[in-house]
Amino acid sequence: MRIDTTQLNHQQVNQALLAAGGDCTLCGCLGQRFIGAGLDGGCVLIQGIPGNALGAYLNGATLCVQGNAQDAVGDT
Repeated sequence: MRIDTTQLNHQQVNQALLAAGGDCTLCGCLGQRFIGAGLDGGCVLIQGIPGNALGAYLNGATLCVQGNAQDAVGDT
């Protein structure tokens, strides 16, 4: 599944990610924080520049960023 994040805030991105079951591509990321926080599984390809705390508190998910990442990636 492909999710266009250009018009979504961080809460909307995470809601869409959870609805997709964790296996998807997020395109157009630009600073949305907490993407994938607490995600239990799945593989997420992120195209763009995700914000702070990307993948915080992951629980078995895989995140791959095609672009730059900000601070606190994979925190805790």
